[in-house]
Amino acid sequence: LTQYVYNKFGVGLSRTTYTQVEEGTKVKRSDLKAGDLVFFKTEGSISHVGIYIGDGEFIHAPRTGKPVMVSSLSDGYYSEKYATARRILN
Repeated sequence: LTQYVYNKFGVGLSRTTYTQVEEGTKVKRSDLKAGDLVFFKTEGSISHVGIYIGDGEFIHAPRTGKPVMVSSLSDGYYSEKYATARRILN
């Protein structure tokens, strides 16, 4: 999802969560802006990514076969699993 969205705006992004977490610049959770990538440790290591859309929410594809959805960073599960964020666009 993240690669697809960024590509639509003419921005290259690597394919996997594991490589995307190294791209751009690190952002504090308190400084998130729409478009920032937010990463989660859902399987012991960083294994899930979404795109921050503002107001504490992000879009993501929970897993293959599930529809893209909007979730809250303050949701207990995602709040607990939050790892870091990266800004690709300045």
